[in-house]
Amino acid sequence: MGWNSMRPLLICFWTVACAGPAMALGPDTWLFPMALKPGDTIALVAPSAPATGPEFLVYVKLMESKGYRVVSKPGLVGRKENYLGGSDAERAAEINDYLRDPTVRMIMPVRGGFGMSRILDRIDYSALRKDPKVIAGYSDITALHLAVARHAQVVTFHSPMAMRDLWREAEPAYAFPAKSFQRAVFAGQYVPGERGYVVEIPKGHKPVKLVGGKVTGRLLGGNLSLVVTLMGTPHAIQPRGSILFLEDVSEPAYRIDRYLSQLRLAGVLDQVAGVVLGSFTTRDEAEETDTTRVLHDYFSKLKVPVLMRYPVGHTPQNATLPHGALVELDADTGTLRILQNPVRVH
Repeated sequence: MGWNSMRPLLICFWTVACAGPAMALGPDTWLFPMALKPGDTIALVAPSAPATGPEFLVYVKLMESKGYRVVSKPGLVGRKENYLGGSDAERAAEINDYLRDPTVRMIMPVRGGFGMSRILDRIDYSALRKDPKVIAGYSDITALHLAVARHAQVVTFHSPMAMRDLWREAEPAYAFPAKSFQRAVFAGQYVPGERGYVVEIPKGHKPVKLVGGKVTGRLLGGNLSLVVTLMGTPHAIQPRGSILFLEDVSEPAYRIDRYLSQLRLAGVLDQVAGVVLGSFTTRDEAEETDTTRVLHDYFSKLKVPVLMRYPVGHTPQNATLPHGALVELDADTGTLRILQNPVRVH
């Protein structure tokens, strides 16, 4: 066998070998972190863009005033390597240290940006599997949510972040994302004996039915560009039977078209049980019209329920969604019902 014929096999072997230790995980082996309660420790990390500005300290003081202990690595604020929040080694070690620390109950990225996908092959997923804890965030953190779903099967939370909206919870315009986040992960929000809940929608907001119907599946997805970026890697989404949710920001319509074309050609759209389309933030009304047209092109012909304009993504009305949890999508009523508590309360 010559080099040209061996090369694809070697690339395949290298991809599998570099994916980290494999764990035998099945469809019914998902785990849930413990809900947060006063006295718990929250670890702030910067796996993507740098932590800068007063927002960081505002969030720390806010959570400490509620009875939580907040920790971070020395020098986290201002730590920077070009557009990243530190070197790959620093950012990966930061996450792994907290994954292995039994006192830490939530890992909260301060913000998104870029860089999470650079370190996915360095994360200790087995530590999270052994000790599930709340992992929050959205945007670039989509990469971590998808990788955790593949390698640890622990429910995580597509949610606002410390320096993205949560620090502003006292402002009326940002009360909703804080309330939605608390509903999902705080122990005091759960009534003994009750199971699951309907994700609350902001007042005056009405999701739009594109394709009607009701379906149950596991909620997976996040930022569209990150979902596409991980295609072909060991960390890619496993879409079969899932409720796929997507959002994006500052992407022109032709790029959204390109991303969705890749998902279609890869067979992802043929495998999902339902779709939730969140915020696709654009620069102006003309671009919004073009993006809406593209979304209609790809999703209006699907034979599964599809809901548009759901309040999730790069918007002040960013609902927290438990990534990996079983949910019921009802496109006719515009609701998402979480069918199981995404955290353990006791």
